[in-house]
Amino acid sequence: MKRKLINLIAGRKSLQKLFELLYSASVYGMNYGNGGNFRSSGELFAAKYIKGKLNRLTEPYTFFDGGANKGQYSMELAHIFSDKAFSIHAFEPSRETYEILKATTREENSIIPNNFGLGDKKEMLTLYKRGPLSGLSSLYKRQLDHFGIEMSFTEQIQLDTVDEYCNNHNINRINFLKLDIEGHEYKCLLGAAAMLKHKKIDFIQFEFGGCNIDSRTYFQDFWYLLKDDFHIYRIVRDGLAPITKYNERLEIFKNINFLVELKNLTD
Repeated sequence: MKRKLINLIAGRKSLQKLFELLYSASVYGMNYGNGGNFRSSGELFAAKYIKGKLNRLTEPYTFFDGGANKGQYSMELAHIFSDKAFSIHAFEPSRETYEILKATTREENSIIPNNFGLGDKKEMLTLYKRGPLSGLSSLYKRQLDHFGIEMSFTEQIQLDTVDEYCNNHNINRINFLKLDIEGHEYKCLLGAAAMLKHKKIDFIQFEFGGCNIDSRTYFQDFWYLLKDDFHIYRIVRDGLAPITKYNERLEIFKNINFLVELKNLTD
């Protein structure tokens, strides 16, 4: 009955504006487009959820903040876990932004700043930026003419892999790997292949959105890489929405954050 009713109005030219409005409202209602500000996106709820889950594991905890920018998220994470023993390895490849990261986190001894980014191999690449200290920067020269934005500033940066960093620093487990690296998140996970294979990462948070158009990566890539060993959730403002199967409707290129949780933590 519902299908018949929908078929009566589906595809009608006169109703396209209405359907576009309903689509936009639905996408926003699912929290897409709200992934850029960790204070309102639900990321703090996710961090507190992670804390609750990690309570059953032995401290000290090890966290990675990939794409630490100026350090605000690292500081917030340190505040949430202030009653625990932990270390936060913060990665920011832009030299000028890294200096701000160091200043922001100077009084928090648990945060270890690193002036390089994370990827699938150790290499030097070009970082494209809107401005010298812009938060809008990416390893991909994004096509943003439709927003009147040009990525006209560049900087040569160093990348390394999660696996190599763990080997060099004797890290045998990452309790939380947070990634906000503007379209390079999937490449970073490829650089964590050994840690993933041996189930040495408990939680991963990654951003997905318009940058993935420019990096030509899809939610499907993340799904098939992670689905066997992890529960996968979409982060909403006040909780986690589980994703139990893949479908193409998940390919929405507006900023959103996903959380994945190692299955043997709860099963």
